[in-house]
Order: sequence, then structure tokens, then C-alpha cells
Amino acid sequence: MAQEDFVSEAAVREHWDDPVASGARVLAEGVDTTHTGILYLDGISVTFDGFKALNNLSLLVDAGELRCVIGPNGAGKTTMMDVVTGKTRPDIGSAFFGQTIDLTRLTEPEIAGAGIGRKFRSRRCSSSTPCSRTSSWP
Repeated sequence: MAQEDFVSEAAVREHWDDPVASGARVLAEGVDTTHTGILYLDGISVTFDGFKALNNLSLLVDAGELRCVIGPNGAGKTTMMDVVTGKTRPDIGSAFFGQTIDLTRLTEPEIAGAGIGRKFRSRRCSSSTPCSRTSSWP
């Protein structure tokens, strides 16, 4: 087999293994994104003691897409992530991971098992990490 043939086959194989590059809409973990994005929020509202933390929020994130959620304190960023991860249940609306995984019907551990998680920044000092390193921004 010629060197060019080997590179060509490897490139084709890599292309088909990558769900975004290949245009395939079913991810390896079984998350079906055939008709809509990988994360779909529609009409999500959350109220805490009369305060509307989220009011009719809709968001679509496609496979391979990166979205950044920014806003002032109290804008609902954390509440939105709490809904996605199952910590908070919406009063109304739907949240889907792919086509078939209804996040509003799953527990936090089930959502984590489906592949959705979050990471919190730690500000603790330890014997192996000096305090100056954990308290400085990036």
C-alpha cells in the first residue's frame, strides 16, 4: 500500500468517526440529534418564592457547537444550568438532551450518567497547591 493511500484511508476513517465532521447525527453515546440540537430548552420558566428566575427561556445548542452564557448577577445563568443538570425542576417548559432524553424526567445521577455534568472552580488551598495559585484569576 502506498503512503498516499494510507493517509487517505486514515483521513476518511477519522472523518467518519467524528460526528460533526461526517454530518452523522447520532453520537457514539446514543444521543440522537437527527432533527434538533444536542441540547434543547423550550419555554423554561422557574419561580422561587414568587421571583421569576427564568421566564420562557429557549435555547438550542447543536452538536459540536460552543455557546457561552453571560449576564449580570441574577440573570438566571446558574438556574439554567441547574435545570439542565436536574438540580432544579422547571415550573413549565421542556429540556431535551438529543431527541429522546427528557431531562425534566430524570434525576441528577441519571442526567450525569447520560453525559451531562458541570465543574465548579475550587478556591481551596492544599499542601500541593499554594494559595496564591488558587486565588488568582486564570
